[in-house]
Amino acid sequence: MAELQVQSAKIDEKIDQLLEAATVPSLPTDLHRKISAALADSLQPVKPMPSAGVLTGQFATIFFVFAAALIATMGITGFRTLNTLQAFGILTILAVGVLLLSLVLAWQIRPGSREKISTSLSWACFGIGFLTGAALLFPWRGAEAFVARGWPCLVTGSAVAIPGGILFWLLTRRGVPLSASTFGGTLGAIAGLLGLTVLQFRCIHQDAAHLLVWHGGVLVLSIMAGVLVALAIERNGKGQRSK
Repeated sequence: MAELQVQSAKIDEKIDQLLEAATVPSLPTDLHRKISAALADSLQPVKPMPSAGVLTGQFATIFFVFAAALIATMGITGFRTLNTLQAFGILTILAVGVLLLSLVLAWQIRPGSREKISTSLSWACFGIGFLTGAALLFPWRGAEAFVARGWPCLVTGSAVAIPGGILFWLLTRRGVPLSASTFGGTLGAIAGLLGLTVLQFRCIHQDAAHLLVWHGGVLVLSIMAGVLVALAIERNGKGQRSK
């Protein structure tokens, strides 16, 4: 209540300043009071958003918990086939990706946050990191049954990404992103990373070409879907406001 009274006093002061600076005749006292009362009544207490660092930690923690639950359900057959270097390398890449995308997402929903890395660059950095890691850590095998082995991973990873995207949208809907496309793309990226992470533990086809095309394809499709959905929602909202 005290905060509302302070805000109301500030509004009265601003109105007085505007009226003094205006060249039009002064407003009647009664009208001035009605305007002030209407503005004061519209004020509601809000809970400040956490800092970008706190949000990053929250997003990353929720990602790891959700991923762990899915991995426990879907199995770790593929991860058991990795040697120590492969396991350490791919886990490092995935963990860095989670932290990077969580940080970018936190920046986007807090207007005025200083973004030290652009959204598109963050997508590119993780994508290049994953592609490089997959190409260097995993063997290049023959292309037999490449499509037959690959499309189930693309479908499974995409299916995991859908609830992941919804989850992170629910977590970030209090925020105020300034760009629908970058926000939607980042949601798609972190959701795609969730699908990719689950696949990395589950899939038994741990060869470079398979990982690059079919596992990496989940990330690309998720980003594209996130951008398109966000733009469609924004366009629909503008259309309703113009009516």
